[in-house]
Amino acid sequence: MIPGLSPIPTDGTTNQVKGKNGTLGKDEFMKLLIAQLQAQDPNSPMDAQDFSAQMAQFSSVEQMFNVNTNLENLQKSQNAMANNSAVNLIGKNIDAPGNGVTLKSGKSPVLSYSLPKNASQVVVDIFDSAGIKVASLTENAQKEGVNSALWSGLNENGKPFPEGDYTFEVHAFDEEGNEMLAELFSAGLVTEVTFEDGVSYAIANGKKTPAAEINRVGLN
Repeated sequence: MIPGLSPIPTDGTTNQVKGKNGTLGKDEFMKLLIAQLQAQDPNSPMDAQDFSAQMAQFSSVEQMFNVNTNLENLQKSQNAMANNSAVNLIGKNIDAPGNGVTLKSGKSPVLSYSLPKNASQVVVDIFDSAGIKVASLTENAQKEGVNSALWSGLNENGKPFPEGDYTFEVHAFDEEGNEMLAELFSAGLVTEVTFEDGVSYAIANGKKTPAAEINRVGLN
């Protein structure tokens, strides 16, 4: 029972004031108040102070519902804006957490990674779909933050490796020779965008990535 409301007759009236899912909303609150007024003793009507207190309570309930409604509308508006923004990713190249890279004829893939601090040397190893290392790149004096290495896609004889999907690992070392953990980013072309449970996902290289996790968007 709502504080401040006296018991009302069990003549079926209570069954008419339940809201959706059995909850009590502002409309149901008003129905209860009206039912109480109708059921009160004419010789002993509700005290004016009690009535004012219940009306104040009703006003508070109404305000809370209005706030909830406004927040829901705001959330829907923000989701719509995020979805519209995500659609613009189609046809763009992105970097997102991962270590996959796709090699295409005539293209030199960019292998991106982020370092927690400056590194004196970074070694990038590249593996084919069978897990065999096919190339190794060495970069010197890399700064803290996002860095990248350009892979020619050619073997030691200058012949191109087969087109397809590859993976890479990054081994970064500081001036003392201690290895540090690097965060890897997978590059890919966004072919479609999906929306699930209010979250936008970009599909690149067959992988679904939350739009919020994308750290770079470019035309190439």
